[in-house]
Amino acid sequence: MNCFAKALCLFTCIFTSPIFGETTFGYVSHSTLNIGDDIQTLATKRFLPNSSVPIDREFINQFRSNSPVKGVISGWFMHLKGHWWELPVAPPEISWPPSPEIDPFFISIHLTDRLHPIIFSQENIDYLNQHSPIGARDLFTLEILREKNIPSYFSGCLTLTLENNYTERNDIIYLVDLDETTVRYVRSKVSSPTFIVTHGKPLLQFLSVEHRLKYAECVLDLYRKAKCVVTTRLHAALPCLAFKTPVLMLDSVDGGTERRFTGLVEHTWHCSRTELCEGKVDYDFDHPPQNPSTYLPIRENLIKIMTEWVQANYQGK
Repeated sequence: MNCFAKALCLFTCIFTSPIFGETTFGYVSHSTLNIGDDIQTLATKRFLPNSSVPIDREFINQFRSNSPVKGVISGWFMHLKGHWWELPVAPPEISWPPSPEIDPFFISIHLTDRLHPIIFSQENIDYLNQHSPIGARDLFTLEILREKNIPSYFSGCLTLTLENNYTERNDIIYLVDLDETTVRYVRSKVSSPTFIVTHGKPLLQFLSVEHRLKYAECVLDLYRKAKCVVTTRLHAALPCLAFKTPVLMLDSVDGGTERRFTGLVEHTWHCSRTELCEGKVDYDFDHPPQNPSTYLPIRENLIKIMTEWVQANYQGK
C-alpha cells in the first residue's frame, strides 16, 4: 500500500466509525512518531471492552460516530502543530475540544503550554467544568487546573497500571533514548550486554492503529524481561515501575525535572545525565537496586477509578 492509500485509510478511520451497540467505549489513538504514546493507549485499553474504538488524538474534535462514545481521554493534545508531518491529511491547527459525539472521561491529562490559550478560553473552561473532575497526569497540570478553579485531582499516569506476566529476567540492560556520552558512560560501568532502544520511529505514522499497538507491546516485552533500563522517556520509566524492572530515569534536559514529569519522576531512581556521567550518582548497573514502591498507591487508585468507571457505564445502560 502506498503512502497516499495509507493516509486515505487513516482519514477514513478518523472521521467515521461503524455502528456499534448501545454502549460504545473509546480510547485515544495516535499518528505520531513516538511509540510512548501507544504505550499509554495499551494501558487504557486494558480496562475497556474489545469492541472499543480508536479516537485519533490529533483529530479528536473531528471524530464522528453513529452513536455516542464514552471516551477515556488521556495524554496531551495539539502536540504536532508545527511539527514534522508527512501524511497528506495534516492535523488541524485547533483540535480542541473533543467532538460532541464523545462523552469524555478525563484522566492522566497533561496540558502543554501551547494548549493553554485555547483550553482556557471561557468556553473551554466551561467544557472542562462540565466533565470534571479532571484527572491530572502531573502536578504541573494539576496546579494550572486549580488556578482556573476547575475541579481536578492528581491521577498519575495510566502506564503505571500495566502488568508483567513474565517470571524470569534476561541479562540485558536497555538504554532508551540516551545521548552518546551517556551510552558510553553506562557501557563503561557494566559487564552485562546493553542494547539501544528509541521510542521515536518515523515509520510509525504510516502504520495502522493495530500495528502500532502490536509494536508497542513488543517494546514493552523488552522492558518486562530486562535486567535494567536506563532512560529519559517517561513512558519507559513508568512501565518499568509497573513491571518491577529496575530503572534509572535521567532528566531529558539538564537543569531540573521537566514540568510534565512532576509527581511522577519522584517515584523512580533519577538524576541528571551530567550527574551520572560525572560519577556523582552511585547506581550499580550490574546489581541494580529495586525500584521505590511509593508509586503503588497511585497505581492502585488508577485501577480502582478506571474499573469503577467502566462498570458504572455498563450498569447505566
